[in-house]
Amino acid sequence: MTGVSTLGQALTRINLINDQNIQLNNLTTQLATGKITQRFSGLDNNILASKRARADFQSLDTYINNIKNADRRINQMLDAIEEFQAQAENFANSLVQFSQESAHQKGDVIYYDDPLTTTVEITQVGMNDSEADIDLKTMQDLASNIFNFMGDLLNVQEGDVYLLGGADSLTQPYNNNGTLDSAVSTLITNWKDETLPAATNLTSDELISALRSRNVSDDPYAVTDTIVGYSAALSAGNVGDVFIRVDERIEVKYTALANERAFRDIMVAASFIKNENLPPIADAYAEPYTPGDPTLADGAPGATLGDMKDNFYQVFNELVGMVNNALDDIDTIRFRLESARARIEEVRRTHIADQNALQNTIDDVENADINDVAVKINMLQIQLDASYRVTASVQQLSLVNFL
Repeated sequence: MTGVSTLGQALTRINLINDQNIQLNNLTTQLATGKITQRFSGLDNNILASKRARADFQSLDTYINNIKNADRRINQMLDAIEEFQAQAENFANSLVQFSQESAHQKGDVIYYDDPLTTTVEITQVGMNDSEADIDLKTMQDLASNIFNFMGDLLNVQEGDVYLLGGADSLTQPYNNNGTLDSAVSTLITNWKDETLPAATNLTSDELISALRSRNVSDDPYAVTDTIVGYSAALSAGNVGDVFIRVDERIEVKYTALANERAFRDIMVAASFIKNENLPPIADAYAEPYTPGDPTLADGAPGATLGDMKDNFYQVFNELVGMVNNALDDIDTIRFRLESARARIEEVRRTHIADQNALQNTIDDVENADINDVAVKINMLQIQLDASYRVTASVQQLSLVNFL
């Protein structure tokens, strides 16, 4: 008896079913992931377009992250600077409101009448008490309270990075090491003590010059940045700027330094006002007073109470002007940072728009049409069902049954 082999037909049907199952698996994956393929090789002619779009997207993402980090740091810098400015404004208000009519000392005025003259004189030579009155104490207390706080604001940090340190960001930009208080104390003493040699004794103009100057080449008594407490790099003036790269061609500078003139001047002014050697404004003497008596405490230079007040308030008013100018300069610093932030924000928005366009390209190339996939799956399931039915029917056939 001769048999009829159906092996060839069976193998053909098996291969067909396997192909259909592979297609179904691919379509099921597309339906689940929304992607045409899980490998770049499955994109055929669109491989290059996909890779380029993804590379450009990732590059823009790096720039956007850089911008986010810079924006966060600029915000922290602005917060610290605005708080510094607010404290400085409180300080400035206390200076402006401080009355310039009196010597602001407890006790009474000491008068002198020269016995060698026939006229009665009422020359005011000083006070009989050196203790400051409540107004001067209040102003000094405010200066003392804000001084340390403002110093902390100059050292604003993000992690280990000092934001007002320029490129030398790992070094603390300001250190309250006592050198400023010591220098200011010496300047006040050399200004008040008129018994010192002329080369050491300071006039009011010389004191003002020393407080304003930052370089000993300009003034031998200058309050340098090193004396104020700034880092070596800041004091030397060789700290680099801080930049953010916002794209392959553009860098934006966003530098604000702790030793900028505005910050420095306010710290020096506060140190002067809070200094314990500042009071008394007028010479203090024991009573009864006799010409030539030593002072109990030195006031501002001058032979009379009026002269002392004039000298004191000359220096005082210069400090008021210095603080007010510094407040205006802080506005300039803030504007500079705000401008940098606005610029990088504009670039960020452009990058996001470009990313959206690139994402559309990626989606067009890589994403599957879910509706089309669903239709294909439905058709393929019908075909598979038919293939299984045909295979089952054929397996029941034989040459004997056919005959």
